[in-house]
Amino acid sequence: MITVEPIAITILVLYLVGLLLIGFISSRKSSEGLTDFFLAGRNLNKWTVALSAVSSGRSAWLVLGVTGTAYATGLNAVWAIAGYISVEVFMFFYVAKRFRTYSENTGSITVPDILETRFNDNKHVLRIVSAVIIIFFMIAYVGSQLVAGGGAFATSMGVSPSVGMWLTAFILLAYTMLGGFHAVSKTDVIQAGFMFVSLVLLPTVAVIGLGGFGPILEAMNTEGGGFISPFAFGFGAIIGLIGIGFGSPGNPHILVRYMSLKNVKEMRHAALISSVWNVLMGWGAVMIGLAGRAYFPDINMLPNGNQEQVFLSLGSEILNPFFFGFLLVAVLAAIMSSADSQLLVGSSAFIRDIYQKIIGKDKELPQKKLVFLSRLTTVVFMGLSLILAFTAQEFVFWMVLFAFGGLGACFGPALLLSFYWKGVSKQGVLWGMITGLITVILVKQQPQWTYAFLPDIKELLNTYFFGITYEAVPGFIVASLFTVVISLFTKKPDNAAEVLESLKESA
Repeated sequence: MITVEPIAITILVLYLVGLLLIGFISSRKSSEGLTDFFLAGRNLNKWTVALSAVSSGRSAWLVLGVTGTAYATGLNAVWAIAGYISVEVFMFFYVAKRFRTYSENTGSITVPDILETRFNDNKHVLRIVSAVIIIFFMIAYVGSQLVAGGGAFATSMGVSPSVGMWLTAFILLAYTMLGGFHAVSKTDVIQAGFMFVSLVLLPTVAVIGLGGFGPILEAMNTEGGGFISPFAFGFGAIIGLIGIGFGSPGNPHILVRYMSLKNVKEMRHAALISSVWNVLMGWGAVMIGLAGRAYFPDINMLPNGNQEQVFLSLGSEILNPFFFGFLLVAVLAAIMSSADSQLLVGSSAFIRDIYQKIIGKDKELPQKKLVFLSRLTTVVFMGLSLILAFTAQEFVFWMVLFAFGGLGACFGPALLLSFYWKGVSKQGVLWGMITGLITVILVKQQPQWTYAFLPDIKELLNTYFFGITYEAVPGFIVASLFTVVISLFTKKPDNAAEVLESLKESA
């Protein structure tokens, strides 16, 4: 049982009040137009871009998921952090500058904006398909974060999970609706700070409390297998964990950070900052799990025998109430730093891509009206997420199971090829997105009715694809293949070579 002292709750409450204040203060800056509301006017500094990208991309998966994986399987968790860190280093150092330059040159503020302008899609096919996919996933994503937030409040403040979900929704909605991306990026920096301090402080105190690394190594040797060698796992399992990184190139709530940087020349500085924080936080999460084995040798010593409770259980065991408050904040920060960005991305897909660019394409829509409608849309989307969270949790978690990999397969190959290959076509990108998404769904949880005309896809991959069954890997590969092959036989944009040459010069 995890005991929460009043001082820890006080820190948590102060943090939540701080989020609301930032939203209120940022409201004025976000009211001038869609670029201000959804991209903070492309006026963010390198630290804000770097740290908000780190916090929004990790969610509670790093704080609870990776620590739990390290506790349960040992060095297996190293492959997971190696995958996403490697891909995000590549994205920040090599792709982000092109992303930022192209989005400003074309006035793009969303991923569908970029795809439509890159392929001169006057019929809006790419915009509609990509916007629908984004809205679908983002509502489910936010719903899952509300459920997680409800659980976090229940653990920390003793309220029911339902009350916790309402609290999470109210706070998220308040600062996101008021302050837009200005508030989201600033709160994400603070949240990254709490996550960083917790993921560095907790393993440091744990090692000191044990008198060094000896007891941790002893516990690892006792467990054996993956605790003493990261190569104890099969090739397919390792590649599957590394493949977690395949989601990063296609998740819009990470990609919008690249578009929001004020000075494109600072992109490499931002890349270095985010890379260092990612490495330190990732290794901190692994060390917490390994140290947890020394403190709690039997998983039944954790609440409900749940490996994901090792983070808070270890903190409750070895930290004083004041610093344990930081851990409680870190869990909520991980949840909220993802949910706020996802809520904003979903709203932008509807207001910018559906309402402004399609429904109102022949009208002169005032920017302040669009901002008002954007705020209204965040309220509607939060309402839909709450309904899902309360009435269809099983569906929400089914959706989120393949959301990260699904978005990576949909948009990763499309965007990378769009910025680096002049031979890619509109039809190639369209069918790449569709087949990538279908592959991810079939691999993750194949619908029962498809067995009438398809084999067991996961079993097929397990047998003939080196045992690689993490859905993002085959999804990314299938999407890439379809994009390339179909592009070879379909019409390319006339200005493709010119666009890529200008991007190459700017990078």
